[in-house]
Amino acid sequence: MKKTIALLLSAVAVVGVAGAGCRGWESEKPPVHLNPNMDTQEKGKAYRASTFFADGRMMRTPPAGTVAQGYLQADDVRSEGIGPDGTPATTQPEGMTFDDAALLARGAERYGIYCAPCHGANHDGKGPAAIGAGPSGAKLQVPPPAFTDARLKTMPIGQIYQAIKNGVNQGNMGSYAGQIPEDDRWAIALHVRKWQMGQDPSVTVGGQAIVLAAANDPPEKKGESLFKLKACAGCHSLDGSRLVGPSMKGLVGRTEKTDKGDVVADDAYLIESIKAPTAKIVADYPPAMPVIPLSDDEIASLIAYIKTIQ
Repeated sequence: MKKTIALLLSAVAVVGVAGAGCRGWESEKPPVHLNPNMDTQEKGKAYRASTFFADGRMMRTPPAGTVAQGYLQADDVRSEGIGPDGTPATTQPEGMTFDDAALLARGAERYGIYCAPCHGANHDGKGPAAIGAGPSGAKLQVPPPAFTDARLKTMPIGQIYQAIKNGVNQGNMGSYAGQIPEDDRWAIALHVRKWQMGQDPSVTVGGQAIVLAAANDPPEKKGESLFKLKACAGCHSLDGSRLVGPSMKGLVGRTEKTDKGDVVADDAYLIESIKAPTAKIVADYPPAMPVIPLSDDEIASLIAYIKTIQ
């Protein structure tokens, strides 16, 4: 009996030592798999070659018209900030209200992350990137506007959304579409508009709707409508004051100093400035104007209106 017990204890000791010794040992032999089916089954993996498809690639191009779940973007207001008439929306998407405290809090938080560095925590256009704060001391070449500006208070709310999605001023403010999803863009737009309404009771939810000129209106009337629709006043004042670009007051016939020499602001110069804004850069102004897609008739109407600004 004692001998049997001794043998059993010896066997247990040997197994224990052997088991402990196996931990960390190296072996060139593959591990033992009692059920190898899951390891050897035929399956495709992303970014790997394929012997099943003729082009040798495992990843497939989605069929034409395929839309990922949650990305249908069937609502132009929600996805593009565009109203039924094709102009910037003057109402927010259905289901988003100014009484939604959680939505406004989300907008304030996202504004603080993405917008405040330039537009300022106080919405005054004096964020650290704008005034040159920080170790580099660098300032933005095109100063960001304050949300107290009349232009931004009357801007359709859909245009605020579009600025976030698409960027403005030829990339001086880049697109944030990659960083900020649709609902967060609207949350920011609602936060900004709610803040503006708190500062100025005359501010409306949708901002100022742009009234398009009628087909039989004179060219200068159509041009005035286009000037407002394209938000030209955001960069070009009508009273001679300096903004991002030269003032429109008394522009026609004026001699401008540019990087290509002195130029008289005649029809040809204005047409070129609209079609190719960087062809001639006015001295002391940044190359901030984007290419604005306008027809020849629209450009002619816009010039007719500019001629009236004296």
